[in-house]
Amino acid sequence: MNGPVPVIQSNLTSTTLRSSQFQMNAHCLRERDLLNRFAAEISLYQSNGESKERAFILSYQLAEDLGRAFSDRAILQTFLDTESNVSAGPMKDVLGLLRSMYALICLEEDAAFLRYGYLSTDNAAAVRKEVTKLCRELRPHALALVSSLGIPDAFLSPIAFNWIDANSWSSAQQ
Repeated sequence: MNGPVPVIQSNLTSTTLRSSQFQMNAHCLRERDLLNRFAAEISLYQSNGESKERAFILSYQLAEDLGRAFSDRAILQTFLDTESNVSAGPMKDVLGLLRSMYALICLEEDAAFLRYGYLSTDNAAAVRKEVTKLCRELRPHALALVSSLGIPDAFLSPIAFNWIDANSWSSAQQ
């Protein structure tokens, strides 16, 4: 985060969106910018005579966005660290898909990326399309991923075992 300020390209491709470097740059850009905005807003309130506590309360939206930005970036960094410790193979490929899914869902769901202009509306649309592609690619691995979490069957709903039976008309009438 102490390096040069990352720049997000104006035309994001699938390859760029799945790049760990782009994903980390986007998350660092958001975190750094929100930290600067938060510090500036607190200073402005204090220069207008507000106490530190009141200034913090008045800046709650930026504080909330900054907290989320920090958490999202820390989780992404953990993904990257874990992925780098796995040898090449199917496990590394699935971890890469999960990392990309996580990073892009953060970009898609956090309004701060659009609110503060980190993503254009065209880039936000590209992110949404890429998330759909990632869902399609992760689908064959879904059962194995859920099983790897070790959730007892008693905690899973019927849909986890047989989607067709769980959604059939006879099930709905019971």
